[in-house]
Amino acid sequence: MSNKKYRWHSSEGSCEKCQALNNTEYDSEKEIPDKPHPNCKCYVEVVEDNSICDCIKDFLAQVGEFIAEAVFLANEIKTEKNNFTRLLVSRNLGSEDYSLIENCIDALDQLAGTVNDFIKNFKDMRDANTKKADKYFHSKANCEGAQRGEYGKIIAKGISDLREFTDLFKNITIKGMTIKQTLQDKKEDDEANVYGRNQGEKHPDIDSRVLVDIYRPNGLPDRY
Repeated sequence: MSNKKYRWHSSEGSCEKCQALNNTEYDSEKEIPDKPHPNCKCYVEVVEDNSICDCIKDFLAQVGEFIAEAVFLANEIKTEKNNFTRLLVSRNLGSEDYSLIENCIDALDQLAGTVNDFIKNFKDMRDANTKKADKYFHSKANCEGAQRGEYGKIIAKGISDLREFTDLFKNITIKGMTIKQTLQDKKEDDEANVYGRNQGEKHPDIDSRVLVDIYRPNGLPDRY
Protein backbone atom coordinates (compact mmCIF):
# COMPACT_ATOMS: atom_id res chain seq x y z
CA MET A 1 0.00 0.00 0.00
CA SER A 2 1.54 3.33 -1.11
CA ASN A 3 2.47 5.92 1.52
CA LYS A 4 1.62 8.73 -0.96
CA LYS A 5 -1.60 10.71 -1.01
CA TYR A 6 -2.74 13.23 -3.59
CA ARG A 7 -4.44 16.45 -2.43
CA TRP A 8 -6.40 18.73 -4.76
CA HIS A 9 -5.88 22.49 -4.38
CA SER A 10 -8.32 24.87 -6.05
CA SER A 11 -7.07 28.25 -7.21
CA GLU A 12 -8.46 31.49 -5.80
CA GLY A 13 -11.65 32.56 -7.52
CA SER A 14 -12.13 29.19 -9.19
CA CYS A 15 -15.50 27.89 -10.34
CA GLU A 16 -17.93 25.95 -8.18
CA LYS A 17 -16.83 22.58 -9.59
CA CYS A 18 -13.21 23.33 -8.71
CA GLN A 19 -14.12 24.66 -5.26
CA ALA A 20 -16.03 21.43 -4.55
CA LEU A 21 -12.78 19.50 -5.13
CA ASN A 22 -10.64 21.72 -2.90
CA ASN A 23 -8.59 19.74 -0.29
CA THR A 24 -10.01 16.39 -1.41
CA GLU A 25 -7.48 13.54 -1.08
CA TYR A 26 -6.85 10.46 -3.22
CA ASP A 27 -4.86 7.30 -2.56
CA SER A 28 -3.63 6.87 -6.15
CA GLU A 29 -3.12 8.89 -9.31
CA LYS A 30 -5.88 6.89 -11.01
CA GLU A 31 -8.43 8.28 -8.54
CA ILE A 32 -7.62 11.93 -9.29
CA PRO A 33 -10.48 13.44 -11.36
CA ASP A 34 -9.85 15.27 -14.61
CA LYS A 35 -9.78 19.05 -14.45
CA PRO A 36 -13.36 20.35 -14.81
CA HIS A 37 -12.61 22.78 -17.66
CA PRO A 38 -9.89 24.03 -20.02
CA ASN A 39 -7.20 26.38 -18.60
CA CYS A 40 -8.00 25.17 -15.08
CA LYS A 41 -5.38 26.49 -12.64
CA CYS A 42 -6.03 23.96 -9.91
CA TYR A 43 -3.15 21.66 -8.98
CA VAL A 44 -2.60 18.40 -7.13
CA GLU A 45 -0.06 18.15 -4.31
CA VAL A 46 1.75 14.87 -3.59
CA VAL A 47 1.74 14.29 0.17
CA GLU A 48 4.01 11.76 1.85
CA ASP A 49 2.29 9.86 4.65
CA ASN A 50 5.00 8.34 6.84
CA SER A 51 2.70 7.23 9.65
CA ILE A 52 2.22 3.50 10.18
CA CYS A 53 -1.34 2.53 9.38
CA ASP A 54 -3.35 0.54 11.90
CA CYS A 55 -3.25 -2.60 9.73
CA ILE A 56 0.57 -2.65 9.83
CA LYS A 57 0.60 -1.99 13.58
CA ASP A 58 -1.83 -4.88 14.06
CA PHE A 59 0.31 -7.14 11.89
CA LEU A 60 3.50 -6.30 13.81
CA ALA A 61 1.68 -6.98 17.06
CA GLN A 62 0.52 -10.34 15.72
CA VAL A 63 4.09 -11.23 14.75
CA GLY A 64 5.20 -10.53 18.31
CA GLU A 65 2.37 -12.64 19.67
CA PHE A 66 3.25 -15.47 17.28
CA ILE A 67 6.87 -15.53 18.47
CA ALA A 68 5.78 -15.52 22.12
CA GLU A 69 3.37 -18.38 21.47
CA ALA A 70 6.00 -20.32 19.53
CA VAL A 71 8.48 -19.97 22.39
CA PHE A 72 5.79 -21.13 24.82
CA LEU A 73 5.04 -24.11 22.57
CA ALA A 74 8.72 -25.06 22.40
CA ASN A 75 8.95 -24.93 26.21
CA GLU A 76 5.80 -27.04 26.58
CA ILE A 77 7.27 -29.62 24.21
CA LYS A 78 10.49 -29.65 26.23
CA THR A 79 8.46 -30.30 29.40
CA GLU A 80 6.61 -33.21 27.78
CA LYS A 81 9.89 -34.63 26.52
CA ASN A 82 11.28 -34.54 30.06
CA ASN A 83 8.15 -36.32 31.32
CA PHE A 84 8.63 -39.05 28.74
CA THR A 85 12.31 -39.35 29.66
CA ARG A 86 11.49 -39.75 33.35
CA LEU A 87 8.90 -42.38 32.47
CA LEU A 88 11.49 -44.19 30.39
CA VAL A 89 14.01 -44.49 33.22
CA SER A 90 11.54 -45.06 36.07
CA ARG A 91 9.50 -47.95 34.69
CA ASN A 92 10.38 -51.53 34.01
CA LEU A 93 9.16 -51.43 30.42
CA GLY A 94 9.02 -54.10 27.76
CA SER A 95 11.00 -53.60 24.58
CA GLU A 96 7.93 -52.46 22.57
CA ASP A 97 6.90 -49.87 25.16
CA TYR A 98 10.49 -48.71 25.48
CA SER A 99 10.79 -48.30 21.70
CA LEU A 100 7.47 -46.42 21.50
CA ILE A 101 8.46 -43.90 24.17
CA GLU A 102 11.89 -43.44 22.58
CA ASN A 103 10.17 -42.63 19.28
CA CYS A 104 7.89 -40.13 21.05
CA ILE A 105 10.90 -38.44 22.65
CA ASP A 106 12.64 -38.26 19.26
CA ALA A 107 9.52 -36.74 17.65
CA LEU A 108 9.19 -34.15 20.43
CA ASP A 109 12.89 -33.31 20.08
CA GLN A 110 12.46 -32.68 16.37
CA LEU A 111 9.28 -30.68 16.89
CA ALA A 112 10.76 -28.40 19.55
CA GLY A 113 14.01 -28.03 17.63
CA THR A 114 12.25 -27.10 14.38
CA VAL A 115 10.04 -24.51 16.08
CA ASN A 116 13.18 -22.98 17.59
CA ASP A 117 14.90 -23.05 14.17
CA PHE A 118 12.11 -20.92 12.72
CA ILE A 119 12.09 -18.54 15.70
CA LYS A 120 15.87 -18.04 15.47
CA ASN A 121 15.84 -17.48 11.71
CA PHE A 122 12.98 -15.01 11.97
CA LYS A 123 14.85 -13.03 14.64
CA ASP A 124 18.05 -13.17 12.56
CA MET A 125 16.17 -11.93 9.47
CA ARG A 126 14.72 -9.06 11.48
CA ASP A 127 18.08 -8.15 13.05
CA ALA A 128 20.00 -8.41 9.76
CA ASN A 129 17.53 -6.00 8.11
CA THR A 130 18.96 -6.82 4.66
CA LYS A 131 17.00 -6.40 1.45
CA LYS A 132 15.84 -9.62 -0.26
CA ALA A 133 17.00 -11.77 2.69
CA ASP A 134 13.61 -13.35 3.43
CA LYS A 135 13.95 -16.28 1.02
CA TYR A 136 17.43 -17.07 2.39
CA PHE A 137 16.25 -17.25 6.01
CA HIS A 138 13.08 -19.15 5.12
CA SER A 139 15.06 -21.69 3.10
CA LYS A 140 17.62 -21.94 5.91
CA ALA A 141 14.94 -22.61 8.55
CA ASN A 142 13.45 -25.36 6.37
CA CYS A 143 16.91 -26.83 5.83
CA GLU A 144 17.66 -26.93 9.57
CA GLY A 145 14.29 -28.48 10.34
CA ALA A 146 14.82 -31.24 7.75
CA GLN A 147 18.31 -31.89 9.12
CA ARG A 148 16.70 -32.94 12.39
CA GLY A 149 14.88 -35.85 10.74
CA GLU A 150 11.64 -36.83 9.06
CA TYR A 151 9.44 -35.22 11.71
CA GLY A 152 11.43 -32.00 11.45
CA LYS A 153 10.94 -31.95 7.68
CA ILE A 154 7.17 -32.45 8.04
CA ILE A 155 6.89 -29.75 10.71
CA ALA A 156 9.01 -27.32 8.67
CA LYS A 157 6.67 -27.81 5.70
CA GLY A 158 3.60 -27.22 7.88
CA ILE A 159 4.99 -23.99 9.36
CA SER A 160 6.07 -22.74 5.93
CA ASP A 161 2.75 -23.55 4.26
CA LEU A 162 0.88 -21.69 6.99
CA ARG A 163 3.18 -18.68 6.63
CA GLU A 164 2.70 -18.62 2.86
CA PHE A 165 -1.07 -18.71 3.32
CA THR A 166 -1.02 -15.70 5.66
CA ASP A 167 1.40 -13.89 3.33
CA LEU A 168 -1.17 -14.00 0.54
CA PHE A 169 -3.33 -11.69 2.64
CA LYS A 170 -0.46 -9.56 3.94
CA ASN A 171 1.07 -8.94 0.50
CA ILE A 172 -2.18 -7.64 -0.94
CA THR A 173 -3.61 -5.69 2.00
CA ILE A 174 -0.42 -4.33 3.58
CA LYS A 175 2.25 -4.32 0.88
CA GLY A 176 -0.15 -3.33 -1.88
CA MET A 177 0.97 -6.10 -4.26
CA THR A 178 -1.26 -7.28 -7.09
CA ILE A 179 -2.65 -10.82 -7.11
CA LYS A 180 -0.26 -11.71 -9.93
CA GLN A 181 2.73 -10.38 -7.98
CA THR A 182 1.56 -12.16 -4.83
CA LEU A 183 1.19 -15.52 -6.58
CA GLN A 184 4.63 -15.15 -8.17
CA ASP A 185 6.14 -14.28 -4.78
CA LYS A 186 4.45 -17.34 -3.23
CA LYS A 187 5.81 -19.56 -6.02
CA GLU A 188 9.36 -18.32 -5.42
CA ASP A 189 8.98 -18.70 -1.63
CA ASP A 190 7.68 -22.26 -2.03
CA GLU A 191 10.67 -23.11 -4.24
CA ALA A 192 13.10 -21.72 -1.64
CA ASN A 193 11.36 -23.68 1.14
CA VAL A 194 11.40 -26.95 -0.82
CA TYR A 195 15.03 -26.41 -1.80
CA GLY A 196 16.00 -25.91 1.85
CA ARG A 197 14.16 -29.04 3.01
CA ASN A 198 15.67 -31.18 0.25
CA GLN A 199 19.17 -29.92 0.99
CA GLY A 200 18.74 -30.53 4.71
CA GLU A 201 17.44 -34.06 4.15
CA LYS A 202 20.33 -34.94 1.81
CA HIS A 203 23.07 -33.29 3.89
CA PRO A 204 22.19 -33.47 7.61
CA ASP A 205 25.75 -32.68 8.76
CA ILE A 206 26.62 -29.71 6.53
CA ASP A 207 26.23 -26.09 7.66
CA SER A 208 22.81 -24.86 6.53
CA ARG A 209 24.35 -21.53 5.47
CA VAL A 210 26.39 -23.40 2.87
CA LEU A 211 23.48 -25.54 1.71
CA VAL A 212 21.18 -22.59 0.90
CA ASP A 213 23.89 -20.16 -0.19
CA ILE A 214 22.19 -19.66 -3.59
CA TYR A 215 19.60 -17.53 -1.78
CA ARG A 216 22.12 -15.42 0.16
CA PRO A 217 21.57 -11.75 -0.77
CA ASN A 218 24.34 -9.24 -1.30
CA GLY A 219 25.31 -7.38 1.84
CA LEU A 220 24.18 -10.03 4.33
CA PRO A 221 26.81 -10.29 7.12
CA ASP A 222 28.79 -13.55 7.21
CA ARG A 223 27.55 -14.41 10.72
CA TYR A 224 24.15 -15.19 9.18
